[in-house]
Amino acid sequence: MDYKKIAQDRVETIMPDLIVLSDTIWKNPEYNFKEYIACEAFSNLLKKFGFTVTVGIAGLETACKGTYASKKPGPHIGIFGEYDAVPGMGHSCGHNLMAAMAVGAGEAIKSVIDELGGTITVFGTPAEEGGGGKVIMLNNGAFDDLDLAMILHSANETVVNDISYSKTDVIVNFYGKKSHAATWPEEGISALTPVLELFNLINAARLEIADRGKILGIITKGGDDPIFIPDHCQAKFTVRSFSMKYKIELFNRLIKMCESLAKITKTKFEYEIDGYPYEDIRNNPILENILAKNFEVLGEKVMPRRKELGIGTTDVGNVTHKIPALQSYVQVVPELRGHTIEFQEACGGPKGHRAIKIGAKAMAMTAIDILSDKKIMDEIKKAFEEMKKKYEWGGDYD
Repeated sequence: MDYKKIAQDRVETIMPDLIVLSDTIWKNPEYNFKEYIACEAFSNLLKKFGFTVTVGIAGLETACKGTYASKKPGPHIGIFGEYDAVPGMGHSCGHNLMAAMAVGAGEAIKSVIDELGGTITVFGTPAEEGGGGKVIMLNNGAFDDLDLAMILHSANETVVNDISYSKTDVIVNFYGKKSHAATWPEEGISALTPVLELFNLINAARLEIADRGKILGIITKGGDDPIFIPDHCQAKFTVRSFSMKYKIELFNRLIKMCESLAKITKTKFEYEIDGYPYEDIRNNPILENILAKNFEVLGEKVMPRRKELGIGTTDVGNVTHKIPALQSYVQVVPELRGHTIEFQEACGGPKGHRAIKIGAKAMAMTAIDILSDKKIMDEIKKAFEEMKKKYEWGGDYD
């Protein structure tokens, strides 16, 4: 029996439903943890297709999942969909398409899984745009039962491998003593001095750090009035590297700089990590190879992952550290970059709808390859263990 043909036909059949889902989300952009319309539309379509659906999982009101388990043993495959928008720019990252791809792939897999065995769960994951939705879900055990996971991202090229930064954002505060700067400056302790010197130290270290990582920052509070020596100043930094280990090393170095400057300037130093750290993505190479072949069968030209396409951060990275997984890309329109108004417009039209069809079929076909051959799952697990040995754990924040 040609299971891939059955799955592809199922995607074709349900495309009107998938387009309605995508367009509903696209027309109603919602942001971190407020994706109520998107979550309802996503979960309702899963219910329509016969999945067992739970809304409000992992402690998140707008996270959901739909599960279908066959009566035969086999891998538990997770398909992730995203549906939060970019603040101020609507669905310029194409998460509306990703939600529809996920539901479409899940239903296509479900159409053959009773014959092949295994379990399929489709997750609606909120707040990727800085909120760390998948990190929270991961920490709260939402993905504990999965053997592997997949997600396809909207893009300007079809790509299977990926690179992303490991990043930790931090807010640093220095506290001094306020005084009148013109009349009694000797009575004050400037909280601005350590902040300014901190930026000098970071700039001096750039040559040494080179392209291994980045410490990027802004002053968010530099005082209230120039006539007063400020008693509280604040800066925000993002610490990034392609290596989780080096990112943590840089982070600890930044904190030590702050502590030393506080001691020298007789100020008090405090810091807080802002949001959830996102870790560098580590796609499973076996999954990448299978997905690439299925893209090619569907007529997609698979391109290498180039830095010129832009490099950001993703909460999928944290997932790839814990279970075999991948984030890959499917083309919406060539050359147009994400997070632009032009890309946002394309994600609400026919080219975006084409990407839904290709993405849903490609993920379903990849899942069918895995469900059809136990040896492939063994290879995926072996590659994951080899990755963990190659990339030692990053260490701890001091």
